[in-house]
Amino acid sequence: MARLTTESTIYITYIATTPEKCWEAITTAAFTKLYFFGRTVESDWKAGGDIIYRTPDGKVDVQGRILECDPPHFVRFTWRVDWIAELRHLPDSIVSYRIERAGDGVVRFAMTEEHPEPIDARLLEGGRSGWPLILSGLKSVLETGKMFKADPPSPPKAMQDYIKELQK
Repeated sequence: MARLTTESTIYITYIATTPEKCWEAITTAAFTKLYFFGRTVESDWKAGGDIIYRTPDGKVDVQGRILECDPPHFVRFTWRVDWIAELRHLPDSIVSYRIERAGDGVVRFAMTEEHPEPIDARLLEGGRSGWPLILSGLKSVLETGKMFKADPPSPPKAMQDYIKELQK
C-alpha cells in the first residue's frame, strides 16, 4: 500500500558569491546548463509567467508557472516533471530558491521542494537524489567557474518501482 505524504524537503548551502551572481546562475540558460545536468532554463521571471527546463536536445524536462519573484532574493514556482510520461498526471510540486547575504561575499542559498497535495512517498527519492548534486554543482560553478565531473543520478529504485506499478 502506498504511503502518501505532503512532506517538504529543504536544502541549504553557503556559496562564496553575491546575491546578484547567484541569481544570474539560477535564472540564465548559460549557467544552468553547466550544473543542472545540461538543462537550460527559460522564463521571464515575472509572477504568472512560465518556467521551462529543457534537456540538452531541446525537449521539455520540467515546466511550471512563476508564483512569486523578487530578484535577486527569491523565486517560487510550480514544478511538473514532463520527461517521464508516467509522472505527468501528478499534482504540481512547488520549488523555491531563497538567496540571502550571509557575510562578506557569501550567500545562504535555500532550496525548498513542497508538495501541497499528497503524493506517493517513494517519489521524494527522485528529488533527494538529484537536488544535492545540482546544488553542489551550482556552488562549484559559482566558486570555481567550472563544474565537477559527476554522472547524473539514475531514478532511485523506489521511484522506478512506482513507475513500473503505473505501467501495469
